[in-house]
Amino acid sequence: MRGFKVVAAMFVVALAVLSLGLVGCGGDSSTTTTAASTDTTAGSTDTTAAQGPAVPFKFGLAGPMTGQYATYGASHTAGADIAVEELNAAGGVNGGEASYVSGDDLGDPKEAVLVAQKYIDDPEILFVNGHMFSGATLAAGPKYQEIGLPMISPSATNPDISTLGTFIWRICMTDAVQGEGLATYTFNDLGIKKVAIMYDDGDYGRGLADTYEAAFKAAGGEVVGREQYTAGDAEFKAQLTKIKQAGPELIFLSGYYPEGSKIVQQASELGMKVTFLGSDGYASDELATLGGAAVEGMLVSTFFDYTKTDPAVQKFVEAYRAKFAGANPDWFAASAYDVVMLVAEAATQAGSNDRAAINDALGSMGSYEGITGTITFDENGDVVKPLSIVTVKDGALATAPIQPK
Repeated sequence: MRGFKVVAAMFVVALAVLSLGLVGCGGDSSTTTTAASTDTTAGSTDTTAAQGPAVPFKFGLAGPMTGQYATYGASHTAGADIAVEELNAAGGVNGGEASYVSGDDLGDPKEAVLVAQKYIDDPEILFVNGHMFSGATLAAGPKYQEIGLPMISPSATNPDISTLGTFIWRICMTDAVQGEGLATYTFNDLGIKKVAIMYDDGDYGRGLADTYEAAFKAAGGEVVGREQYTAGDAEFKAQLTKIKQAGPELIFLSGYYPEGSKIVQQASELGMKVTFLGSDGYASDELATLGGAAVEGMLVSTFFDYTKTDPAVQKFVEAYRAKFAGANPDWFAASAYDVVMLVAEAATQAGSNDRAAINDALGSMGSYEGITGTITFDENGDVVKPLSIVTVKDGALATAPIQPK
């Protein structure tokens, strides 16, 4: 079905190009990262022609580069930088130099649409590495689908993304899969039967909390409290006081580490003795930096464990540390890297730096061994991957002693 839809999408693209004079929206700053300047031509980007220069392997990077979630954008950029450097050191992709243009969507759906239009209007952009947040991806995805520009999100987890179309992919598991897996992990592997939930009342936090709650109850567990907050909040003691009175063994936190680190700190101030399990939005050393001693021992779901001894993982970790004064990469950086290298492999297998050819190859290439794990797509463009749990230990993340079975 995906193959049939790709052909149909290519026909729509051809009609759109003939009938529309597309104009860039502008309004956001952008930068191009490349090893050297290369002239490119608009129109067809097929590298199978026997004459002319190799077509550059140019892509759009989309995420929150400024604002309250800029740290996520910084990780996204770092992973892409390392991938581009490796590709160019190896001669590029199909002989074309790798580079990217950066678009700041602030993690906001409205800004994401503006970034998407800029990339759609640029015929040199072969694919989009992003968007990072689910809300932004849901807003921008239909734009990419309509024009036939492949979008591969490294981190957007909302299940509704699965329905956006044949040019929309992601290499992280959905909220539904993660929520069910974490509920099973809590009940079966940790042996905990009584939990409370605190969540960011956005698409990501709420959706993951809903799935976790339903799956935990279905397993036979009891949810004794559920409290929400808004991104940017700094005071959580009112919610935590209610949860403390209910006496849970574990609190599942669904959201991001800027607020989550404060939640755990304030729980400690209230004298709460409880295990904390965080969603993938907590999987960064920044959690330990912001939370300090309070988050020591906290469990976190992640899509990348930088402590693994796999040579490919450690090669990336060393490259990241060399660039950032010994800092450890988070899963956002690793996923951004995997997106670039995955698409480069697809383009190589297709023998063409071309939007449609790349998209077709993504659907037919089977499994790809990335640093975030084995990447295999289902019929909806969603990835199939196992859960991985890390813990905060001595101010950094480490493989948790108990892993999901």
